[in-house]
Amino acid sequence: MNRLLLQHLVLQQRPALKHFVMVMAVLLSLVSMPATAMCRDRDAWAASDELALRFFREAQVFKQARVLKVHHPSGRKEVASYIQNGEKRYSIFNLVGTDCVAVYRKRTRQND
Repeated sequence: MNRLLLQHLVLQQRPALKHFVMVMAVLLSLVSMPATAMCRDRDAWAASDELALRFFREAQVFKQARVLKVHHPSGRKEVASYIQNGEKRYSIFNLVGTDCVAVYRKRTRQND
């Protein structure tokens, strides 16, 4: 506690030192922040479509995938892929992580 009081008194006497300490604190806080690179939307679409197509033998994408939600602070994206297998159409929802790896969540069939 005495050390903090002493630092406070020294900073009050020297405004230039106070400014320097504040600038350094801001710079150190920016450097120490974890820099997690998020998966780009196009890469998330591709990962989600690739996983969704694996569930069917003969299927195709009938509509471009969409990023529905970005989960903060994890950076995972909820992506919907739209797949057609024969006459049936499916919406398949996946979670795509920051490393662009998709994980299956659920499937719904359209127009039933």
